Amino acid sequence: MDYRQARQILDNLPSRDVKPGLERTNRLLDALGHPEARVPAIHVAGTNGKGSVVAMLASILEAAGLRTGRYTSPELVDFRDRICVNGTFIPEEALAGGVALIRPVLEAPGDTPTLFEALTAIGLWHFASERVDLAAVEVGLGGRFDATNAVRPILTILTTVGRDHMQLLGDTIERIAWEKAGIAKSGVPFLAGALRAEAMAVVRETCTDVGAPLLSADRVSLERTSFNWDGATYRVTGTGLPSRVVLPLLGAFQAENLRVVLRAVQLLRESGTALPDSAVEDGLSDVRWPGRFEVVARAPNLIVDGAHNLPAAQALAAAVEEVAPHRDRRHVVFGILADKEVDAICSALLPIFSSVTLTASNSPRALPVERLAAAVDALGIPARSAPTVAEAIRQASAPLSADETLVIAGSLTVAAEARRVLVGAPCRV
Repeated sequence: MDYRQARQILDNLPSRDVKPGLERTNRLLDALGHPEARVPAIHVAGTNGKGSVVAMLASILEAAGLRTGRYTSPELVDFRDRICVNGTFIPEEALAGGVALIRPVLEAPGDTPTLFEALTAIGLWHFASERVDLAAVEVGLGGRFDATNAVRPILTILTTVGRDHMQLLGDTIERIAWEKAGIAKSGVPFLAGALRAEAMAVVRETCTDVGAPLLSADRVSLERTSFNWDGATYRVTGTGLPSRVVLPLLGAFQAENLRVVLRAVQLLRESGTALPDSAVEDGLSDVRWPGRFEVVARAPNLIVDGAHNLPAAQALAAAVEEVAPHRDRRHVVFGILADKEVDAICSALLPIFSSVTLTASNSPRALPVERLAAAVDALGIPARSAPTVAEAIRQASAPLSADETLVIAGSLTVAAEARRVLVGAPCRV
């Protein structure tokens, strides 16, 4: 089987239908010889921040000389970028080999695995084949019934709990927290970020029920001492940690993600993982995370950010106002998925910009631009529309002067299409 054939098989799998439960994933892993048993993992869940935490941790582990797996979703640069070993995408021939091994399960009659379940199984198989020392694994959706919950973690992390995917996870913070806390495992440290009281109560109860030690990041404190378009410098207070780190990921919201990461470093050291200060400093200064407040050009400033739910939209608005303080020089291209809190997200983000261009990505989940325009108009926000992300960027960027800022945001599918327009799709192979 070659890569083209493998992609055809994967592309025919259910991708929009969420199927809670691990039975299908376990069938796939069984066909692969249960690679998850050979891959120690850091398992990271959260409404927001989980991808950034995974990216930071993977960069630190690589800088420490560890062979590191990284599993994230969705792809933003290349279909294969979900599955990386030391920053290198899974090779085409390896992905094809993984598909060949699980093909009998994919084509068996009955409950067909989803694309995400297949890629999760292939990712764990690739990590085991490459003999990674440790894998940083991002939850796809929720946690309790997510395919990634088949991993064997040495540390679990919950970054945040907010309102997102409510049609699947529930419409209360408590219910969403219950889903995400489901990654807790007996005897495995559970590190919680800055959670709301009602979410923390659920997490505490879940950890008690399964026997997972519950820990916080309170032992680490940060002070941002400098900030510019190249990144932020933080003064760190915490036992055994470097006193100063530089993080190129922009946005004040990254400070809490960084605090969680540094506490995770302490916990990993306690468990025997060698992470010298130099690896922490170098890993953080080198980290890159496409599509998350990513500055892809300067003069004019072009920023790509997924901002796919209300907390992310609020964080993006605050970050944009900090780096680009003059509203008359701020502009946005915006598209959103149909299953999101459209009115709330638009109200939180769009008014900070002097011009708004609405669009829709190619995703089948995208809210059609006509419906988005009607919703924005009902909110009293002036906007124009463009049929594609590429056309929206062309319209919005043509008149910009060097001191203006254009943000492309609203969903990770919009971010992925924007990156292809603005920076292409460079691959590390």
